[in-house]
Amino acid sequence: MKLLGKILWSINVLVSIVLLLSYLSPMVDPSSFWPLSFFGLFYPVFLILNLIFLIYWLITKPSRSWLSIVSILIGWNYLMSFANFNSNTINSSPHVINVMSYNIQNAGWAYSRDKEKRKVRSAEFIKFIAGHNDIDVLCTQETGFFGREIIEKGFKDIYKHKLEKKGATIWSKYPMGDQGQIDFGTNTNSCVWADIIFAADTIRVYSTHLYSNNISLDAVEILDNVNLNEKETWSGIGGILSKYKKANVRRSEQAKKVKAHMAKSPYPILLAGDFNDPPSSFTYSTLSESMSDAFCEKGLGISSTYAGRIPFLRIDYIMTDESFNVLNYNLIKNNYSDHYPIRASVILKGRLDETE
Repeated sequence: MKLLGKILWSINVLVSIVLLLSYLSPMVDPSSFWPLSFFGLFYPVFLILNLIFLIYWLITKPSRSWLSIVSILIGWNYLMSFANFNSNTINSSPHVINVMSYNIQNAGWAYSRDKEKRKVRSAEFIKFIAGHNDIDVLCTQETGFFGREIIEKGFKDIYKHKLEKKGATIWSKYPMGDQGQIDFGTNTNSCVWADIIFAADTIRVYSTHLYSNNISLDAVEILDNVNLNEKETWSGIGGILSKYKKANVRRSEQAKKVKAHMAKSPYPILLAGDFNDPPSSFTYSTLSESMSDAFCEKGLGISSTYAGRIPFLRIDYIMTDESFNVLNYNLIKNNYSDHYPIRASVILKGRLDETE
């Protein structure tokens, strides 16, 4: 038993160290030193392992529980971005703005060569969009021709900002003024913006889809066929790390571009989209500076927005600048994409006490 205790304590020390390393990820630009971002990606796993050790030591040897307690408390802010227990606020003001962000994967779930199947699934997807007809602004990502067709049928009487061959789009029930894009040099990953004119206010909305890791399929293949004695396994792991390094550097560059563009906005800002990075990342740290994360403000529970095999990934966000108050936040679980849609209600602080 003493030997087992020593082994477990050694493992506890290791997972505490990697948890502490994950806290450094948001502070270091991947273009300078990318490996730290890998620790940030797996922050939820390291956190859960430390929680398991904490419970184990509290039961068996409380004097050893201090290590995990300290490791977790040092990263308290990161914990709040992973799990939250806030309550939503109800406000019936006509100035409330309802926003949804959704990487729809070009509505690929609904598309099929079988025409009857495509008809049935398309109708279901359209019904889902139509069921959220209280949405004022819809930001989508990975939106090709088929996906746009689905949205236009479900979200009727709308203004839209979309660029051909660009996957990020903005849809609004209110007129749009100036519009544009932040060019990332790719079609799939993109960022568009539009000034949306409400009755008494204008706000600038960004819909963004940052560079994808492109490692999900590789990771699933390794997990399904893992054999550490085979050369192919280690080759696959090396390939994943190479892709991940490239993606992190690209995302950090894109995030800095978006941040610089937002700094010049003459209007209050609402940023939504698929960052392809968790809160414990340089990308998130860059874009969330001076912004409010709707989940951190009003989220309840654990918000894992990625629906794929990799667990605990919150990579989709709705953020506002300090001009807004966040009233509520909700994640909607469905099977129409490899991402879950998220929605929030926000209001400009100057309109909070107004009634009609």
